[in-house]
Amino acid sequence: MEKTSLFLINTLKYHPEQYLTIGELLELLRRRSYGALLIMLSLAGLIPGISFFAAVADFLLGLQIALGFHAPRLPNIIQKQRIHREKTLKFTQEVMPWLERMEEYVKPRWEPLSSANARRVIGAMICVLATIAILPLPFINFLPNFAIICLALGIIERDGLCLLIGSAIALMAMWISQIMVRMAWNSLMLAL
Repeated sequence: MEKTSLFLINTLKYHPEQYLTIGELLELLRRRSYGALLIMLSLAGLIPGISFFAAVADFLLGLQIALGFHAPRLPNIIQKQRIHREKTLKFTQEVMPWLERMEEYVKPRWEPLSSANARRVIGAMICVLATIAILPLPFINFLPNFAIICLALGIIERDGLCLLIGSAIALMAMWISQIMVRMAWNSLMLAL
């Protein structure tokens, strides 16, 4: 099976239109199900302008995983959101060496951590991470999106170790975000 990183690059590179909707992306990635879609949306979530819609889509996908859905579905309003193909391709190519390095270590192992019940917990964690990524605080969305990418790679390859590492990064993202939210709240209260 083609590596996910190569599949994502080829999907963007050979798409005939300048813009690609999230719905078209969903159709193209359907055979890879949740994992590839979560990776693509998390990468897009790091690009200003689309980050809000990418995080909402990540939240909905996480919710579907938590509820045990077998195939991803998104509402029309999110499916119609457009992603600039060239900008997303350029950004994806910039992070590709990092993603390829991660893929070298990802392989099927510790499979009980990728069981159906474990996937439901991962889905709930993705919901929390997507909620954090939506927060309007500077640089807060990097760590949650990185954790979602690790979790997605673990889902694709049934790699329990990758899921465990992604969960640890997720917990760190939650801890840092609660500190940042508390600091922002305290600053706001001082200003008022």
